[in-house]
Amino acid sequence: MRKRQLRRLISYLTILLLVSGLSLIAGSCKSQRSSAENALQQHLKSTGIRDVKVDLFHTDAKFPDKAYISATVTHNFAGTDGNFKKEYLGYILNRDGEGWQVEKSTGYTKDAGEASVLLSGEKIRKHG
Repeated sequence: MRKRQLRRLISYLTILLLVSGLSLIAGSCKSQRSSAENALQQHLKSTGIRDVKVDLFHTDAKFPDKAYISATVTHNFAGTDGNFKKEYLGYILNRDGEGWQVEKSTGYTKDAGEASVLLSGEKIRKHG
């Protein structure tokens, strides 16, 4: 009887630890993305942007100190159609302590596989 209770207790504790660990990892990813968004906002601050919408934040285990971020940027000026101009931008980020810093601009993508290619220093090959 006691062995069954002990096994059940160990099972519950194991599940609790797994759930806690997953929550911690998810929170860490969210804070990394938030830090990357802040770095991008700071980088673009002087250009007088109206809005920045992050389309993709991607890290790759092969490049632990780098990340890729892409964003749709809305400028403060309008085109001939009267709508604010939008631009699609991609950046490589470097780890800066607990946060991120923009290293350079690169191609734009919403695809994680293509983002890994860009992190490796290669260019995206368009099909067709």
